[in-house]
Amino acid sequence: MSPQTQEYTRFHWLLWFLIFFSGWSCQNLNSLLTRDRKSEIPASVFFLKSPRKMNPTVFKDGSSHYRCVQWEPGKLSGYVEKIEFSFIAYDPNFANKINSEFGNETVELYKIIWNRKVGKFQKDKVEKKYLFHYNDSYFKEVRGNSIQSLLENQIAYKENKTPIDEMEVFEILGDTGNLIEEGNRSDIGGENRWSHNIGSNQFITSSSLFAKLKNETTVEEHVSTHYDYSQLSYEYNETETDKLFFKPIFKENNIQLYFVPPYTNGLTTKTKEPFGYKRMGDFLLKEEIK
Repeated sequence: MSPQTQEYTRFHWLLWFLIFFSGWSCQNLNSLLTRDRKSEIPASVFFLKSPRKMNPTVFKDGSSHYRCVQWEPGKLSGYVEKIEFSFIAYDPNFANKINSEFGNETVELYKIIWNRKVGKFQKDKVEKKYLFHYNDSYFKEVRGNSIQSLLENQIAYKENKTPIDEMEVFEILGDTGNLIEEGNRSDIGGENRWSHNIGSNQFITSSSLFAKLKNETTVEEHVSTHYDYSQLSYEYNETETDKLFFKPIFKENNIQLYFVPPYTNGLTTKTKEPFGYKRMGDFLLKEEIK
């Protein structure tokens, strides 16, 4: 068995331990955001904005994809939440053209594609590595012809819940969290793993090892360098316990939009939103008066 295969086996056992750990707790993960505050220790957040620009003839500048991982602070194991969402602002000329040519399909100017995953995490006691295992996924897609109506729909629309079996392994290096391992398991697709080696300089090429496992045994392996490695390195933040944590998302004319990671900001006692900002669900809206 190769050293890489041994790594997969080790993470496989860690994953099964995490599944057992999640089953041991009788608390419903759906109440993740409404639990009592547990700690005044600064929370940790991985945050990533996709660097890939969308088609400028269709989308406005600022349209992008975001990923945010949050977990319970000061613990070796506990709850984790990952939110992935795309914020899309269509070019008005494109939207008008589609609406005029295809009357049955109305394109509203703004859209949020939202996917929230919840589960448990396990921290390596020696190394700065975290194993995240996600049990459930919550998805919704909302639209609006203004930022205000978009956020109102984001609050009003319910998420659709789907059971999942996914895992990720992150390693913290300074102010960066690198995704070094990811995988999923299903009755149809079996168990699949990707192990990433991010090259440190021009002489060491980044590569990924794909492995398919069956009954804890690797049945297929494939090495590839064709991966967008810029999406593996997350910005690592430590929040202030008494200050609301938020990240800029979009700016248009006199409107500014910010994302407020809900789990992180619910773990400790936070101040209210800054003066001039309006809290709408998991977002902050600032509109300058001219």
